Amino acid sequence: MTDIAMPSLFQPQPRSLRFTRPGRPGGVLGALNYAGVLLVWAALFVVRPGLAMQVFRERRADSPIRRRR
Repeated sequence: MTDIAMPSLFQPQPRSLRFTRPGRPGGVLGALNYAGVLLVWAALFVVRPGLAMQVFRERRADSPIRRRR
């Protein structure tokens, strides 16, 4: 009977329906945060497109935007 009470390591753990990454706000606050980040990126692209493209290129190693040599 004790085997039933212990969870198996191979059974998937139940996840909450409102999943957010640790350290990130969820709900309306998370949506406002995400909108603010997009607004900053858009403003940078409008004001200094060369700098924005350089940041896009160097932001991630697997970026599809070609790097300058």
